[in-house]
Amino acid sequence: MTNLQRLQLRASEIRSRLAELGGTVDQTDETRAEIETLRTEYQDVETRSQALMIAGDEPQPRQDDAEHRELAQLERRASVGMIFDSVVNSGRRVDGETAELQQHLDLGANQVPISLIAGSQWETRDEGGELETRAVTPAPSNVGQNQQPVIPYVFPQSVGAFLGVDMPTVGVGESVFPVLTSELSVGAPAENATQAETTGAFSAEVLSPARLQASFFYSREDRASFAGMDAALRQNLNEGLMDALDDQIISGTNGLLTGTNLANHAASAVTTFANYIDQFAYGRVDGRYAANAGDIRLVMGSAAYAHAGETYRNTNVDRTALDRLMEIVAGIRVSAHVPAESSNKQNQIIRRGARRDMVAPIWEGITLIPDEVTKADEGQIKITAVMLHAVKILRADGFYKQETQHAT
Repeated sequence: MTNLQRLQLRASEIRSRLAELGGTVDQTDETRAEIETLRTEYQDVETRSQALMIAGDEPQPRQDDAEHRELAQLERRASVGMIFDSVVNSGRRVDGETAELQQHLDLGANQVPISLIAGSQWETRDEGGELETRAVTPAPSNVGQNQQPVIPYVFPQSVGAFLGVDMPTVGVGESVFPVLTSELSVGAPAENATQAETTGAFSAEVLSPARLQASFFYSREDRASFAGMDAALRQNLNEGLMDALDDQIISGTNGLLTGTNLANHAASAVTTFANYIDQFAYGRVDGRYAANAGDIRLVMGSAAYAHAGETYRNTNVDRTALDRLMEIVAGIRVSAHVPAESSNKQNQIIRRGARRDMVAPIWEGITLIPDEVTKADEGQIKITAVMLHAVKILRADGFYKQETQHAT
């Protein structure tokens, strides 16, 4: 069992216990305390699960062979900073494990393997059985001795993995995702009677790469004295590109909340406590994509989240619609990419189940393009990072778009 599977199992146990406690009519101090403890633990489990999903620790078999171990070593020892340094200083070539990894993936000298940016960890063990993990190489002891740790830019928390959107790394060329669209016709024919056959029908989504691009610059003076550039660059590229990908998943051309990619379900009056519980939990359980409320995940806009947090069943209780939803669904996240409230209304995403209903493939290799000319007079170097991606909803029934209204 992988670490991700253990966390998913624990999350399921927590949801079951919360459902049991939430159904208790007479809430004691001990019951409320246990609910609060489980809610806190669940948030931690969810955060760790997302990290493992992004890192590629998926519940799938791994081949423990020589090639796998060699690739694991290359990934663990390769350096984003070395590639970055090579791009900026065109006369310096990438060598060692970093060069070997680029060659293995058929990448150019100015391309960063996706695994280094995402920080994936291959689950391998040395001869002594110890789990190998990736570590950040510390800066030389005689450089930047008084420098404090880099404070990263605050990007919104990624929701792509939370929604179960598959983000595989793909190779050169268009990527094809086939989907079986016909349902098998099963009957109970009488003896010697015939049973109708089912014609299998497939759809094939052919996805072409599109760019996600960002640029940043820094001074030559800072670069000469700045420690920790490798880790800072990796984290910033990872979070920035994942944030941009999230934006495409939620509100891009093929995103979940764009146009009629999903059917609209407009709100005609202020959303009540009962509306929240029905529309965002029990009413979305269909028995196919979601077997119970524990299979539901929600991504909300900040306005709707706040409104759910101040919507009570009645004046005699101190629990809000948000409190109740957090007890019965698998998780709730607020995304800054959900389009802002307009005319007191906002659309939300409801995820049913965790099947491969949406994909956001990423093409291997993030290309770094240096520019020492544009800001040469100011002694600054500009770096442009380009990542190729695509976004596609494969089965719309795995999602549901619901509008909420927060005032008249």
